[in-house]
Amino acid sequence: MSARAAQVFRGLTPRLSRALTVGYGALVVLIAVLLGEQQAGRVVKRHEQLIGDDLAASIDRILNTVVSRRRSELAALAGRSCEKVERPVAELAMHVSYVRAIALVSNGRLYCSSALGPIDRPLSAYLTPSAYRDMIGLLPQTPDQPGVPVVAMYTPAGNGTGVLYVVENVYLADALAHGFRLGAQTTALSMAEMGVLNDQGGFLPPSSRTAYATREASHVWPFAILVSSSDGFVSGTHWKYRLAYGAVGMLLAALIASGYLLAFAPRRLLLSAVRHGLRRGQFHVAYQPIVALGSRSVVGVEALLRWHHPRWGPISPAVFMAEVESSDMLAGITEFVLRTSVAEMSRRPPASPLRIAINVAPRDLERKGFVAEVLAVNGKLPAGTCLVPELTERFLLSDSARTKATFRALKENGIRFAIDDFGTQYSIWMLSAGFLSTT
Repeated sequence: MSARAAQVFRGLTPRLSRALTVGYGALVVLIAVLLGEQQAGRVVKRHEQLIGDDLAASIDRILNTVVSRRRSELAALAGRSCEKVERPVAELAMHVSYVRAIALVSNGRLYCSSALGPIDRPLSAYLTPSAYRDMIGLLPQTPDQPGVPVVAMYTPAGNGTGVLYVVENVYLADALAHGFRLGAQTTALSMAEMGVLNDQGGFLPPSSRTAYATREASHVWPFAILVSSSDGFVSGTHWKYRLAYGAVGMLLAALIASGYLLAFAPRRLLLSAVRHGLRRGQFHVAYQPIVALGSRSVVGVEALLRWHHPRWGPISPAVFMAEVESSDMLAGITEFVLRTSVAEMSRRPPASPLRIAINVAPRDLERKGFVAEVLAVNGKLPAGTCLVPELTERFLLSDSARTKATFRALKENGIRFAIDDFGTQYSIWMLSAGFLSTT
């Protein structure tokens, strides 16, 4: 805690300062935990992205293998009659991994299959062909094997011919299942507007409401991997970062508490010593004469609080009064000075009119019982003696309704104020309000 912050805190009441310290500490811990939650969310998201990238790369390798193996040889067979190429197509398909079947296409129709031999199926039953680029699609089933999802891939060979590859769903599901070892709860392959293939090999339509936390697109083929982390991984990550960041927050809160103790421990000890001193009679009142310059006669005295500690000896008011004036001990100190000075002056009646000036703090003017205290002791003074509360103008006066009411009540009962450091804004304000005389 900085010196400026400590100074600000000292100006607060002890209860308020403690409440603020506790509040700040709790707020720091809460913010730290929330930051931990955010960091945990980022870690989980990054983990899912890494899983998605890894699975996308695995499926990219599968699809690249399918279309690259024996591609030129199969393309050379496209357009020739099935009776002549049926056996070579079946033999070449044996060298292409991950496929259920390979079919030759001519004029938009499948006419020769590595699995079925001569067939007649429209290519549109699998996907829409293009003469210029490879095509890929996710299908819930094929005409030859209903209920079994596949990925169909078409590569044109020119002159209206091409090769269609039918990739088994089990190979893709096996690749997706590797996400479990990396901490995923669910994984899936998604093709826009075609559907989703989940890690069990099942097909979900595009309108499916299944939620996945992260989507990572392939950099090669038009599909994306959907990933959601396991509940155990998410929970464990969040707890880890909650504890880590919470520990940092508690450390910062402890530093705030330490700063509070460093700022307030001397103050508490000092106020405790003042309280004990007041209770044990260590305080007394000294009187400083007030002399009129013209006649050089004593016209009054200023009652000054003095403290003589049995161990430390005389202690200057400058050491403790600033702390007393900002604490709940102010009322007791003010009452002691009022009561003691009036009692002592009453035992020694003056030979001529005498004023007794007693220092009061701005916070005294805010106290409910202050007016009653002043009027009570003023009424006990002997004839010719009056009480003059004295304010030090370096302190900030509150221009509040209660302060004005205090001045007004004392004025109506014949009490006038004196001000040290005369000449700044508060004395001018009091003059204009009629609370202070210029004589």
